[in-house]
Parts: sequence; structure tokens; C-alpha cells
Amino acid sequence: MQLVKKGVVRSLLWSLPFAILALYQGWSRSMDGVHAMLVYAGVAFFLGFTSVIYEVRQWSFKKQIFIHWCVMHVTILPLLWFGGSTPVTSLQDAVRLYLNFTVSGLILFTISYFIIRMRRQVKTS
Repeated sequence: MQLVKKGVVRSLLWSLPFAILALYQGWSRSMDGVHAMLVYAGVAFFLGFTSVIYEVRQWSFKKQIFIHWCVMHVTILPLLWFGGSTPVTSLQDAVRLYLNFTVSGLILFTISYFIIRMRRQVKTS
């Protein structure tokens, strides 16, 4: 239950700046800006909420990665497909978005992995 609370707090903190920007965009009557900021707020919300997956000590690292990968495909990918931030008008567009999503995820995961690994080495020495 503690991790759920932590995930909710993180998700709200990470999505708050985008929600504020959406309010500002609405105030300045930019509905496209509001829509984009709400999609970004949704992405930030899910990223913040799922960030606690890596704090479940009972799960192996491979299990954490797999669960995170599955959750991202159920939450973030549909937001990108149906959120309108990238036009998807054909199967080719959908495949291109999926490949960009996957490559971006791999790059972010690799960078995060090496940062975490370096931090652990610094802590142990």
C-alpha cells in the first residue's frame, strides 16, 4: 500500500506542471495546446505511477522490466496513438509510432540503467 501512495504522489507531482500549462493554454484560448498538455500530463501521470515498479524488492529485475514494459504498452502507447500528438492515419503511421516508442524506451532504459549502476558503485566504494 505504501508503494501505491508513493506512486500516486509521484504521478501527481510529475503531471502537475503539464496540468498548469493546460490551464494557461485554455486561458489563452489555445485548444490545441490544452489537448497536447493534457496528453503530456497523462504520460507523466502514468510514468510517475509506474516508477514504483522498480522498488518492489520481491521481484527480480527481469520481472520488473517486463511488467514495466507491459504497463507502458497499455497506458502510454494508447495515449500516443489516440491522443493526437502524432497523426496516425494509416497502418504505416501506427507501426512507425510503435517503433519510435520502442526505440525511445530502450534508449531511456539503457541510460537509466547505467546511471543507476554507476550510483550503486559510488555508494559501495
